[in-house]
Amino acid sequence: MALKSNSLPASLLRRALVGLAACAALGVQAQAYPDRALHLIVPLSSGSITDNIARMVTNRLAERLKQPVIVDNKTGAGGIVALKALQAARPDGYTFGLVQSGSTIQPWTVKDFPFDVRKDFQVLTLMYAGPLMLVVPPSLPVSNVSEFMAYMKANPTKAFYGSSGIGTTTHLAVELLKQSSPLQLTHVPFKGSAEVYTSMLSGGVNAYFDLYGTAKTMVDGGRAKIIGVASKTRMAVLPNVAPVADVLPDFEVMGWTAFAVPNGTPKDVSDKLLSELQAVMREPEFQNRLRAMGVEPGGNSPAEINQYITSEYEKWGRVTRGAGIKPE
Repeated sequence: MALKSNSLPASLLRRALVGLAACAALGVQAQAYPDRALHLIVPLSSGSITDNIARMVTNRLAERLKQPVIVDNKTGAGGIVALKALQAARPDGYTFGLVQSGSTIQPWTVKDFPFDVRKDFQVLTLMYAGPLMLVVPPSLPVSNVSEFMAYMKANPTKAFYGSSGIGTTTHLAVELLKQSSPLQLTHVPFKGSAEVYTSMLSGGVNAYFDLYGTAKTMVDGGRAKIIGVASKTRMAVLPNVAPVADVLPDFEVMGWTAFAVPNGTPKDVSDKLLSELQAVMREPEFQNRLRAMGVEPGGNSPAEINQYITSEYEKWGRVTRGAGIKPE
């Protein structure tokens, strides 16, 4: 009887044993991570530049983790479909996704945009970042940004620029250009880059900001020329093209993509995933392939990428307000 009176009640003992078992299971799970396939949610279609780079990463990541890494392309609503899927995923490290530069623009251009990428996801590291190119028709008699600005000032009837849609990076890049200079240009929105280039070749628009991977195809085909890069330094793949920042200091427009996991993902799990992603992106072969595509490989720290996202968010807020763009 004395032993019984000093013993734990049976119900409390059972709860303690269940708790210990759960803790042990969690410890084993964290130690074994990953022990099954991972899924990467990509907000763009198969064959896009972002999708191609993501698959380069996942192929190497699978080799390092010795587990399959499956790419799930979830397109639609400017990336909102993919972000919703990522937010709804179990925070266990087996589902991760991509957030993009557009996610820092959409809160200012899309009414009731449902996400704040600064808070709603745990962003791990940059996958890549690349500047946009200032592209003009091959017939336009300019070869650099200074000549372009002088020509547009002297020929206001030709001062039209195209974009792949209102509120897109391709639109706001020129709005930033206008706000950084006395240049006056009229916006003509299209549904995509193909339509912009068609109009450019027919004389409808005379400027467009585009990513290198898309612009290169047009340039190689003699249907466009690049006269400036929207970075603060020259690009290795375009050593003879000066940055716009040489004329307009601090001008920079980057297209970027970063890896993220759902909020609540255990730190030891996210740290493991981050470490393996960084290892892949530090591989010389991977870095060389990305630089040949006109982008810089990522692999920075969570603190660095989150600071960058905050600065991008604030910058595009200023640009959209300056342009008088209202969320729609």
